[in-house]
Amino acid sequence: MRRKSNLDERLQNAKEYLLAYEGSFTNVNEYIKDKAYIDYIKVFNNDNKVCLDLGCGLGGFAIEFAQKYKDVNLIGVEMFSNVIIGAIDKAEKVGVKNLKFLNCRIECLEKFIKPHSIDTIYLNFSNPLPNKCDAKQRLTSPRFLKLYKQFLKEGGCIIQKTDDRDFFEYSLEQYEQEGFELSGKTWDLESLQDSENIQTEHEKKYIKEGKKIHRVIACPKKP
Repeated sequence: MRRKSNLDERLQNAKEYLLAYEGSFTNVNEYIKDKAYIDYIKVFNNDNKVCLDLGCGLGGFAIEFAQKYKDVNLIGVEMFSNVIIGAIDKAEKVGVKNLKFLNCRIECLEKFIKPHSIDTIYLNFSNPLPNKCDAKQRLTSPRFLKLYKQFLKEGGCIIQKTDDRDFFEYSLEQYEQEGFELSGKTWDLESLQDSENIQTEHEKKYIKEGKKIHRVIACPKKP
């Protein structure tokens, strides 16, 4: 991806929306030891519940969500600076106040997100990474599911959508193995005509192409 012009300067000037971005480091475990937990009340000026949109891309879902649910705070997480700056530009243009962003990889979120502080985690059309050698990098692999458990409040859940059937089946298996209860499972979300569903840019594209959208809600089982 071609680097956008003045990217560093634009990220520096986006402090109203960009809470933090990942610095340079060689060891993730060492990097996350020095915590920089986000003070949600200070950042959002309220004590409303907080949700995460992991891999928020250009922010289509995040912005529509923030506009629809003004009493919910959302943090969009995106590892690519070139991409997240576009989401920030859109958020600034519409002026949403309950949406912020983190520019980092998922494995670095432990540095910024307090344990048991998140109500819902959204996984919208994550990269399925079909090669077996990349399985550990899938956002529903066991190492990430363990991480999400740390973030979620009691009663919190993950809501996942994907068009990739193999990835969906893999994810369902991992949820069950890692002690999640599944609900709201569907292989054809569009057929349900769910008025609460917010479509992402990818989702709209895939529906036009005739692809089925799969969705599941996964909640950690109570001890």
